[in-house]
Amino acid sequence: MKNIIIGLTQKTILFLGLLFLTCSCSETFLDEVPKDFLSPENTYTDVAGFESAITALHINARSFWEGNWEMYILFGLYSDYGVNYNNMKYTVMTSSYAVTQPTWTKAFTLIKNSNTIISRAENSNVKWNSESEKLQIIAEARFFRAWAYKILGNVFGGVPIIKGEITSPKVDFVRSTRAEVYQFAKEDLVYATENLPNPGEEKASGRITKGAAYHILAEVDICLEDWQEAIDAASNVINNSYYHLMTERFGKRVNMNGYNVYWDLFQRGNQNQSSGNKESIWVEQIEYGTTGGGTYNVNYAWCPKYTFIKDPDGKNGYVNSTEWGLGYGHITPTNYLQQTIWQDDWNDMRNSSVNIKRELPYNDPSSKYYGLVPTTDQLLKFSYWFYQPIFMKTTTPWDFPDNIINGNIYRDIYVIRLAETYLLRAEAYLGSGNKEKAAGDINIVRSRANATAVNAANVDINYILDERARELATEEFRSCTLMRLGLLYERTKKYSAARFADGSVVPSTASTTIQPYNNLWPIPQTEIDLNTGAVLVQNPGY
Repeated sequence: MKNIIIGLTQKTILFLGLLFLTCSCSETFLDEVPKDFLSPENTYTDVAGFESAITALHINARSFWEGNWEMYILFGLYSDYGVNYNNMKYTVMTSSYAVTQPTWTKAFTLIKNSNTIISRAENSNVKWNSESEKLQIIAEARFFRAWAYKILGNVFGGVPIIKGEITSPKVDFVRSTRAEVYQFAKEDLVYATENLPNPGEEKASGRITKGAAYHILAEVDICLEDWQEAIDAASNVINNSYYHLMTERFGKRVNMNGYNVYWDLFQRGNQNQSSGNKESIWVEQIEYGTTGGGTYNVNYAWCPKYTFIKDPDGKNGYVNSTEWGLGYGHITPTNYLQQTIWQDDWNDMRNSSVNIKRELPYNDPSSKYYGLVPTTDQLLKFSYWFYQPIFMKTTTPWDFPDNIINGNIYRDIYVIRLAETYLLRAEAYLGSGNKEKAAGDINIVRSRANATAVNAANVDINYILDERARELATEEFRSCTLMRLGLLYERTKKYSAARFADGSVVPSTASTTIQPYNNLWPIPQTEIDLNTGAVLVQNPGY
């Protein structure tokens, strides 16, 4: 399904056009609602219509994993996670920079559609089977509205808060403060925790439950520095017997020798609770070949352009690998992600050779160097993004359906895993001044990885960010994490550097050009220009 997405104030222009067309026709039959046309008047009348609308919200949410550079930047490109051949300068990050508009638009589209559901659900003419059924629909819509506002608050700071369905032209939006945005999201999430189904009682895989709502509530509470409330929200998830970290091998490839439970987490078909995975909390349902599924075209960006490398005789050294996938090399892991975070314990399971592939032997059978690993001298003839470690959770090793070897992964997407809930609670404990309990939560995650425990004295926010990198690299919206903490500038300045084959490290242009004001993105200029009835104030520095 393709969605026509328009910006916050652009919607009002479309509405004016529709209003003009409606007013230009006086025949009364034009005022009737055609039953074969999907519109609010004939969609939001019964449970089936609202369920369809909720499905559309899930599709709206999925759009954050679809796109181009704005998507890669959310995942950590030009931060401490990734560099690429473009070597972006932060001086191009202006109010007209193309990557900020899609994130703004996707979030406000989700808010707009959520508001319509919330408003229409209160119509007395809707045929509900029960009051709890209505409350669950509203709660799921309010969850998505809160999630969208959390992202907007992370990357833009204060934005307009829209509390209901807009049914007339509006071009006078004003910004609320960042704290007000988070507080509004919190109210939605509290409502969601009270009215969503318990984990395991949802109607279908991928539907939102109290577990997901409590997790996001914990993160929003951290943003508000409501430390104890964040601890309580995260504990509601952690203490729920429905969830636990996976510590034993599981899933459809459990009999493959030489692998481990962390590898199992990312194999196709292993993301949902039905696979035995008790760690998953919110999973986007897009697995290839399933009804309503699709292809996830994000992680191909992390795979190097290995097929561009020649062997020492100048002949092709590589062909597309059914293990590694098709590489595009858009994101190269920084030296921080490749090396720095593993220095304390190189034997961490998450750093094992099955989870991070650092040696890529020549695999073209026609090359006489077949099976040999290129030498450093040979690799230095090629760009760093042609040969780099591959995080194997970004591919579908030996499991590409229908023999389609490309850059996509064909499994469902983790949005929330329990491991992150532990790390959020550790962050809340740290904020409250309790390093011992923060270390305890971190060590639960590290224990699963057979990694050395951290001492409480060594726990600070940077250590937690390092642990998030070890556990969640290529999964989390890293830029959102850093921006909500106000640390995008500091961490990019320190860690955004490319690593070459000989071990040399070169700072990226992102690290040398980023400024403190880049901790927030600029409000898109299009939104400012269209908002003619009030001033949509720009963020400082832009």
